Order: sequence, then C-alpha cells, then structure tokens
Amino acid sequence: MQIKLLTLVGVIALVLLGICLIYAEQIITPAGVYVDQHRSIDGSVTFTVRTVTYNGPYGPRNAGAIWITNSSNQFVKTIKVWANQYRYTLVRWIQSSNYNTTGAVTSASLNNHQLHTVTWNARNAAGTLVEDGNYNFNVEFTEHNASSGNMGKYKTVSFAKGNTAVDQTWPNETWFRDLHLVWNPVIQNGSISGTVRGANAQPVSGAVIMAGAQTVFSGTDGTYTLSIAPGTYSVSCMLDNYVSQTQNGVVVNSAEVSTVDFNLMPVANDDPSAPLVELALSQNYPNPFRESTTIRYQLPKAAPAKLAIFNLRGQKVAELASNSSKGWNELSWDGKDRSGKRLPSGTYFYVLSYQDRIVYNKLELK
Repeated sequence: MQIKLLTLVGVIALVLLGICLIYAEQIITPAGVYVDQHRSIDGSVTFTVRTVTYNGPYGPRNAGAIWITNSSNQFVKTIKVWANQYRYTLVRWIQSSNYNTTGAVTSASLNNHQLHTVTWNARNAAGTLVEDGNYNFNVEFTEHNASSGNMGKYKTVSFAKGNTAVDQTWPNETWFRDLHLVWNPVIQNGSISGTVRGANAQPVSGAVIMAGAQTVFSGTDGTYTLSIAPGTYSVSCMLDNYVSQTQNGVVVNSAEVSTVDFNLMPVANDDPSAPLVELALSQNYPNPFRESTTIRYQLPKAAPAKLAIFNLRGQKVAELASNSSKGWNELSWDGKDRSGKRLPSGTYFYVLSYQDRIVYNKLELK
C-alpha cells in the first residue's frame, strides 16, 4: 500500500490529535512554552472572616464593612456593609470609599458577631474587570461610636490576582478568625491564525502548523486557526518539499487573536537539506491481526525515530521502542497498550515521527 504523506490534502482527520500528541512529546518540549502573566484574567474570589467582640459599649452589636483596595491602597469596590444608620463609625471604610456601596450587599447593624462569607467578581464599582496584580480585602467593624482618633478593629489581607489559582488561610487573631480566601481564575483561550503561502504567493494546503501541543493543517485556501491557552509560543510550519519555518516569541492573550503568516520556500532539488523522500512506512502484516503484527519502516539515515499507536479518538495507546538505523527497520506489536493490557478490536493508526516529518498508516486489530 502506498504510504500516506502529509502533503496529501485528504489527510484523515481522526489521526490529527494523535499526530499532535506524539509531535508535542518528541519535538516540542514543555520547556519551550512560557506562560505569561496576563493583565486582565477573569475569575472570582470567595473570602471568609469571623469577627470577634472586643466588648465595646454596644457589643456584641456591631457595624462593619468589607471592601477591596488595590496594591496602591486605592478603593476598588465595597463588597458588604452591615451598618445602615451607624456607617459613620466605619472611619477607614469611609476614608477609602467615600460611602460608595455600588454593587455591595448592605444591611442593618448585626446583633451578634458571625462568619462573613463574601464573593468578588474581580470588577470595580463601575463593573469593569480589573487588571491583574495584588489586591486587598479590608475588614472593619465597630462596637462603639468610633472616630478618627478612636477607630474600631481593622484587618487587611492580600492576594495576587492572576492566572494562578489561590487558596490561602491566615492564622486566627484576637478580633478576626477563620480567615480564608480562594481565587479561581477563568482563563479563556486565545488563538493563532494566519495563511500559509508558497511560490508566487499562492495558498498552500496541507501544511502542518504547530504551537505548544496544538497542531492543525492549513486549508485549501492556505488559512489555519489554532485555539490555544494564553502564553508565549514558538509557532512552526512544515510541509514536505518546503523549507520549514518557525516564528518565536508569539504572544497569545486570552480571548485575542495573534496573526502568524508563513511564506514557504520550495527546496531545490540539489539542496542537501531537502526533505528525504526515502522515508517509508509499509503496511503492517498480517493485517488484520490478533496475536502479533510486524511493522516495517525505512529511514534515510541513522537518526532518532519513534513509532506510536493511536486509537480513533486520537489517544496514544502504545509506544513502540523503535530502532534508528539507516535503511529498513522492523518492529512487532502484540495489540497491547502501554500497561500490557490487550486493546479492544478495531481500527488503529501507527504513526512514525522522524526529524521534522510524520507519516502514518492504518491497521486492524481483531
């Protein structure tokens, strides 16, 4: 059976994920991907605190507020106020917020102290998503007619808002206990899009575009789109009989599109770096098989090569220890996965990766 190369337009879509996985493991290492700290990650914070009486004149009755400030101690948003007619006693909150309660939960003063559990949607009082950085939860409560010279109890805790989840607990104190904060970021993928062109600026289809562990093929019009997590990537484009290209330092932001175009140059026939067309992968035999099958492949020169088995969902189920000798090599597969368990009957793909090339074929397990 004639080998199927990536230059064919009708590449079977079912093997795409398998190629992506094997290529990501063998050619693009995790160390090549650097995740950025992005400026406006969405998400939510849950914060809890229990206030404790200091036996003020009105204790255990108390008025209080919880609000957000940024790293410069500038007001961001009030989250909760329990002090309708006694708000004047919350001196620190007033100085910070100027009585701004937009979007806050408000109520009358409480008769007793309690555990307060509040949430913040990472937006300011105007409803705008705030930039990433350090933010403070401020808690103030009073049990007396507080003034600037005789204020109530106050506590502030900080956390880093970004694309890393936070789960933080603080030790109990005299007036504040059960301090706990959880930040859950919501990270939306961005995308890398572009067009692959060849000679005379004509669109090139069937080219492989890779970034991180993601792989796609260019369409008939030469265009492609990769959906990918925010980060900084090296984006590569490869196609048989063309010189491969890589663009480094491509920044992908959440919910944004980064454009990367490729203009591939054909490899001259006498170019010693030309792709080696002698690479070959034969049909396994016997096929279909039950106990064992033999897979033969030819390498143009001695170099590392790997052969892996994928199911129809693109999951790698087995990896065969491959030889790297020039010329024809031969391997056997017993139809078992990496743990030694026999796989169900059905159709599988065997994928050979060699330098910057990938070839594959299909087999049947009875």
